[in-house]
Amino acid sequence: MDDEGRLIDEALEGSDDAFCRLVRIHQGRVRTFLIRYVHRPDLVDDLAQEVFLTAYHSLRTFKKDAPLGIWLLGIARHQALRHLRDEGRRRARESGRLRAILAAFQAEEAERGADDETAFEREMAALQDCLKDLPGESSQIVTEHYFQGRSLVSLAGEMGRKEATLRVTLLRIRASLRRCVQGKLSVEGAG
Repeated sequence: MDDEGRLIDEALEGSDDAFCRLVRIHQGRVRTFLIRYVHRPDLVDDLAQEVFLTAYHSLRTFKKDAPLGIWLLGIARHQALRHLRDEGRRRARESGRLRAILAAFQAEEAERGADDETAFEREMAALQDCLKDLPGESSQIVTEHYFQGRSLVSLAGEMGRKEATLRVTLLRIRASLRRCVQGKLSVEGAG
């Protein structure tokens, strides 16, 4: 029996030390595999930890005639795909915030008895005007985050800022857009 097979047997018998040695043997390959999926070094440690935690709890299901490394990469693939699905849902929620601002405008217009189609067109035109008036960096943040789907983590790294700071900046930009659109609509309504 080779060393890896012996370590697997010991880990199955409850040896945490043997499992830790298996982790050390395979962690480089698992991390390299994960970075190809998520393209974010900051996430690789967390995902690798999840992979080995899952492997630890599922070790009894491992078939000893198969290579352990391949089994671990299968777990890594599932973890990476799960993360990417979750990240996609999070992005969809965040991009929905701009739509939520528009929905609030539409609700206000509907309460005033305005024709929905005409109100929507006016709101979209006002929003487009307001987007054009945004200063360069604000315009870049809105365009790249909402229209190109870039994550705040990615943008923050590129801009040399913290994600939390960028999130607050985006909150302020949305508030500014809301005020701008409301201002344009009220001027239009008064005219």
